[in-house]
Amino acid sequence: MAAGDVVIACASYEAREWGVQAGMPVGTALAVCPQLRVVPLRSDAYTEASAALFGVFGRFAARVEAGSMEEAFLDTRATSWASIDQLATTIQRAVRHETGLPVTLGAGRTKLMAKLASRSVKPRGLRVILPAEERYLRPALRIDELWGVGDVTHQRLRQHNVRTVADLALVHPDLLRDIAGTLMARRLTEIAAGTDDATVRAPRPRKSFSVQRVVPRGSTVDAAAISDELSGRLRTAGLTATVVALKVLYAGRLEHGDRARLLEPTDDAGTLTAALRPMLGAATARRIERVGVTVTGLQPADAAVQLTLDTGF
Repeated sequence: MAAGDVVIACASYEAREWGVQAGMPVGTALAVCPQLRVVPLRSDAYTEASAALFGVFGRFAARVEAGSMEEAFLDTRATSWASIDQLATTIQRAVRHETGLPVTLGAGRTKLMAKLASRSVKPRGLRVILPAEERYLRPALRIDELWGVGDVTHQRLRQHNVRTVADLALVHPDLLRDIAGTLMARRLTEIAAGTDDATVRAPRPRKSFSVQRVVPRGSTVDAAAISDELSGRLRTAGLTATVVALKVLYAGRLEHGDRARLLEPTDDAGTLTAALRPMLGAATARRIERVGVTVTGLQPADAAVQLTLDTGF
């Protein structure tokens, strides 16, 4: 496969400093960073490392809420503020020793504070934002620093001279709802008041797995690679799927969707590919810019398969 046919899935911090970004065609990435080292995807290795990482997290926290396969919130309320720095250091060392992975840790009273602490010391750092520090740090936070607040909301607030968390207190609630929408306005109000989310939630039963791919001009969708990644995720979770769904974004922002129900639950990459290819074949009338493949109807891999007996009478 030519370098121009594939895109960057993830870039290291060193590569990002040269302008390499996820979703960038490999040819473009090599042009901006000639010394870039490109390695193939290893989905099984990533899922195995993720399981090991979360295994370490689970030993140190009452609850672990996954944000992605390499990021999580840990419930450490049983640990005093005087000892939280020591606990974070212990977790960081344990992860490094047992998995070989460098991790960044941030601790705070709420999820927002923990996220900000982590972001400020990437990569491989550790920071604790104590409640005393939060009291003067929170009002000074810029809106564009707030985790989960998108560019559109940021720009709309900026048009009303709302640039920091302290500025939010000056905005009438009705106007804030008009600017940001009901749900975001409620979250921004909670951030300003310091009552934002601090609850680490136990994982809910998984309902789906998805893979997204950017398709560079002139290249085709690699159905086998997508299926292989989905198969790896299913096997790691001990699940099988019964439905494969495809979503296609064409040039010009036109969209197309399709789905196929499997004959029986599976985690087999070949079976997923066989279901996906006919749907992709029916979607190639236009130039595809992006595809998303989702498997649903998940159930435990060891669940009994229900058979129907038809006597034919």
